This record gives sequence, C-alpha cells and structure tokens, in this order.
Amino acid sequence: MDWENIAVAVACRVQYEKSCGRGRLISEDVTRLALAEVVQSHAKGNVEAEFNHPDIPGNSRVDLLVRSPQAQNIEVAIEHKWVRATTLNTTRHWMPEIVADMLRLERLNQQIAQGCERALVVVGEVEEMKSKVWDREVRQGNGQNRLRVVDSIIQGRPASGSAQLAPLAVNFRQNCSTFRKLVKQAAPELYSDLPSAYQVQLVAHHRTKNDGVECAVWRITRGQRQRVMFDANIVWPPV
Repeated sequence: MDWENIAVAVACRVQYEKSCGRGRLISEDVTRLALAEVVQSHAKGNVEAEFNHPDIPGNSRVDLLVRSPQAQNIEVAIEHKWVRATTLNTTRHWMPEIVADMLRLERLNQQIAQGCERALVVVGEVEEMKSKVWDREVRQGNGQNRLRVVDSIIQGRPASGSAQLAPLAVNFRQNCSTFRKLVKQAAPELYSDLPSAYQVQLVAHHRTKNDGVECAVWRITRGQRQRVMFDANIVWPPV
C-alpha cells in the first residue's frame, strides 16, 4: 500500500469539505468513506467495513479491511480515527482511543495473510491533533518529568525533514507501565493479555495547511520472535 499517497488523498478530501463550509457535517463516517475509497483504488481485493474482530469476543470491530481475492485472507487491516473539536458539553479522549485501535490491530491473528499490513490511520484538525495527540503527556510520578505518549508507545514525527524513521521497537511490558492507566482506560478487554513487545512506524503524514487537516498513518508489526503476552494486572503496579 502506498500510504503516503493515501494520507495525501484523505487529508485533501477532508480539507475540501471543510473549505466548502461543510466542516460541521464531517463525521467519522465521512472520513472513513474517503479513506475506503482511496484504499480501494490501491487494493486488488474488495474493502470491507465494520468487520467483527476475529480474536476479541464481543462487539469489537475492525474499521476497514482488504481480503486477498482468492484465499479471502486479510491482507490489510485498518483502524481509523477522525480527531476533531467537540462541543462544550462533550469530551473525547482521543489518545486512549488511538492506543486501543493500535492494540486491537496488533492482536489480529486469525484469517491473516502472510505479510498482512496493519495500519492505524488518524485524520484530524491540526490544532486538535497537536493538543490531543502529538503533545499528549502522562505523569510519571515521584517528581519525574511527564512523558509524551507519542515517542514512547507510538512513533512521533521526524524532528526535521521528511525522511522516514526506522520502526520504533517498543518493549511494552518492561518500559511502559507509566501508561498503564491510559491503556486500561483505552482497552480494558485487552489489559490482561497485552503484547510484551511490538513495532510501530509512522509511514505517512500529510498536512494541508497550518490550520487545516492532517492525516497520519502508523504501521504496526509484531516482532520476528514468538509473540509473548502478559497480564498487566499482575506485572504492572495497580492503577
């Protein structure tokens, strides 16, 4: 998948709607449709929406997926968020939702084609992305500095230029207990069965203008070794 082209197309499509004065009409369904259309243009198989997650009981769903035309295995799995300003009477905790999406993608195991791409696609208003995603911090306690979620458990943007970074290897079990409250808030159904390690890479990012719309794409992969899980209720300090 050409994620850079996909990020450009989606960000520009959503910016077009905002520039036409239809910003209040843009919902996550609208941005997901824009994403589905451009993904379909890159994929050989058909795009499916709102697919029941095969490895998590209950109503957990994968936003979009592409199946191989012959074997019908999942070749691309996508979770998606539309990060926008909410009304004065509502609050959305975007960062926990994004972390939950990432962990649900990592969990996918059944019906997966070899080399399956697991992508987290976040489209958002630039100001909301800055405050709610890129700059979101968590207290460490004991007088230590706060830690940004991005750069710790999700890869951040390059400091300068457009050069793509190598994947960020995250030792989740050993190094990420600081984020335990956020993780439990994000995905309580996964808290007792979290991955000990994973890799995440920011593979695409496009911003239409400084006060416009941006789209970021992260690819999540498992390590080359056998996948190991852990129960955060036991390994990490109590929340």
